[in-house]
Amino acid sequence: MNNRIESLPDRYMMTGKFNDPDEFKNKLTNALSDNNKVVQFRQKNIEDSDYLALVKVAESVCKQFNSCLLLGTSVDIYAQANADGLHLNSQVLFEYEDRPVSDQHLLSVSCHNLKEMQQAEKLGADILLLSPVKATASHPELNAIGWQQFSQMIERVKCPVYALGGMRASDLAEAKYAGAKGIAVSSFWQ
Repeated sequence: MNNRIESLPDRYMMTGKFNDPDEFKNKLTNALSDNNKVVQFRQKNIEDSDYLALVKVAESVCKQFNSCLLLGTSVDIYAQANADGLHLNSQVLFEYEDRPVSDQHLLSVSCHNLKEMQQAEKLGADILLLSPVKATASHPELNAIGWQQFSQMIERVKCPVYALGGMRASDLAEAKYAGAKGIAVSSFWQ
């Protein structure tokens, strides 16, 4: 495992809603000033040029706080940015046979079962997000796996795993006890 992965913080944040670029910058700054986090920038239904403009803002803020920036976007859009890594969701995971980014960049993948986790490792993922650990309003169709099953599943992979789904900052100790690198939370975004 390289130093970059070993030094990842125990908080992984997905960006949320905002009204304009200024509010985006303010929310990101506030979230990162609280504690160092991995930041996954995800924004759907936005023009590529607007997305890339926001990425530049995120790159600047993340650099200021020495935080890792991952982009939840296509490989093509990712190639136009200077982020630290790419995040793939489980819906596109099986579209790839090889790692979609170089080893100099991090690869993060969302997974919901062991098959997806194994595919992510086959692609050389550096970080896994396993969900839903707890019931979550964002994906009510998925059954929560609970801490015991989470722990059993992550024992079968080698890369760091963040617990996702219904997580709150107060779940960090329990997640680490279960073997997680940390927690992935959208509620850090205020």
